[in-house]
Amino acid sequence: MPNLRPYQLEDVKNLRKRTAYGIFSQQRTGKTPTALKACENNNAVKILIVCPASMIYQWADEFELWLNKPCLVYDGKDNYITNWTDGLVISYGSLKSTKTYKGQAELIKSYNPDAIIVDEAHRIKGRTTCNAKAIFKFKNTPYKLALTGTPSPNKIHDVWAILHFLYPMYFSSYWAFIDEYYKTKSMSSNSGKKFTIPTTLKREMEPVLQRTLNAISIQHKRKDVMQWLPDEPTPKKIRLPLTIEQKKYLDELSEWYETEHIITHGELDRLIRYRQICLAPELLDLKGSSPKIKWLKEYISDYPDKPILIFSKFTTWIEIIKREIPGVVAFTGKVTKKERNKLKNDFQSGKINILAIQIDAGKEGITLDRAEAVIFTDVFPPASDIEQAKDRFIPTTKDKADIPKEVITLAMRDSYDEELYDLVNHNLSVTSIVNNYKKYTSENK
Repeated sequence: MPNLRPYQLEDVKNLRKRTAYGIFSQQRTGKTPTALKACENNNAVKILIVCPASMIYQWADEFELWLNKPCLVYDGKDNYITNWTDGLVISYGSLKSTKTYKGQAELIKSYNPDAIIVDEAHRIKGRTTCNAKAIFKFKNTPYKLALTGTPSPNKIHDVWAILHFLYPMYFSSYWAFIDEYYKTKSMSSNSGKKFTIPTTLKREMEPVLQRTLNAISIQHKRKDVMQWLPDEPTPKKIRLPLTIEQKKYLDELSEWYETEHIITHGELDRLIRYRQICLAPELLDLKGSSPKIKWLKEYISDYPDKPILIFSKFTTWIEIIKREIPGVVAFTGKVTKKERNKLKNDFQSGKINILAIQIDAGKEGITLDRAEAVIFTDVFPPASDIEQAKDRFIPTTKDKADIPKEVITLAMRDSYDEELYDLVNHNLSVTSIVNNYKKYTSENK
C-alpha cells in the first residue's frame, strides 16, 4: 500500500475533527487519497463516491489501492446495491433523476452511507440543476467531503451549492447568502418580469467570506506542498503559414460569412468554421492540405521516442490525426469508461506513446505524467480547460520531476487562429472571444 505525503497525513489528522469539509486543493496535489484515508480515519465503512462518468473506474482502483477493500462500480444493474459493504462509485449521470430517468439517489440514500465523497464538486454549482438536487439528498450523511480545485468556476457565488451541501444549517438559503455577501441589481425579462441577480462581492465581506472558506476547507497549491516540482514550462507558439486554399476560405468567411458550400449563421458559427479550416479544410469537406498535420508528422519523426499528448476540441479532427499519423491512439468521448482506464495504463506503461485527446474527454481525473510534450492544435475558452489538460502531465511523484516537459500550441500565422491564443491566455469568455472575432475580422476585410 502506498504512503501519504507529510502534508496529506496532516490533512487526514485535521479532517477527523470535522463532519464536513471541502478539499479545494490544486489539481495533482493528491485530493483522492486524502479523502479516502480521511473517511477511513473517521471509521466510515460504507463510502459513497460521486464523480464524472469518465472517472468511476479510476476511483474504484484508487479505493482498493488506498483502503485495501472492495469497491463496487454502478453498472446499471438493478441488484448492484445489495452487495454494497465498503465502497460504491457512481457517476453524476446515474445518481440524478431527470424527466426521462429515475436516478439512483433515493435508493442509495435508503442504505444509509457513512460517508460521501463528491468529486469535481463544482458540477453542482447550479443549485437548481439535477446534479445539485441529487447531491443535496445526501447533505445529512454523517461524513461529507467535497473535492474540487475550482469551487467557484465561473462566478464567485457558485460556491454556495457546495457550502449548502457541506453545512446546510449555516447556508440554508441561497438568497440570504447573496444578500449578506453580494451586491445585486434588478433586471427585467422580455416579458417585463423583474428579477434580481448578484453582481460583485461586497468589499467589506471579502475577508469574512475568506475566513469562512478557510475554516471549512483545505486548499493547497502545488508549489507549496511539492517544492520539488519543476517550474512550469514556458509555452511555445508555433506559427504555421496558411496554404493558398486556407487563406481563400478564411478571407471569404471573414467578408461574406460563407465560402464554397459552407454558409454560416452568426459570429459563433463563423468562428467554429474558421477554426476548423485552420485545422484541416477536410473537416468541412473542402479541398486543401493541413499544415498542422504536416507539422505533427515532422515533430513525431524528429522525436520518435517522446511520449506525446495532442489536444483538440474537435472529435473529427482527432480521428483525422489518428488516421494520418501512424502510432497515434484516439481518446475521445466515444471511449468507454473501461477503455479510458486501459488507455491511461497503456500510456503510462509505454505501450502507447502518442495519445490524441478530445479535450472535454481527457481534461479531468486522469494521470498521464509520462508525457514529455503537450501539443494544443487549437485553443478555445474556458482557459481552465487548457490548464486542466496541461495538468495531465504534471509529475505526481518526485522520481518523475526531472522528466523534461514542453507545452506547444499550433497557430496559423496572421489569422484569428493565432489571435485566439492570446485571447484565451487573457482568460476571456466565449462571449468576449466572439466579440473580438467580429472586431478582428471587420478590421481585416
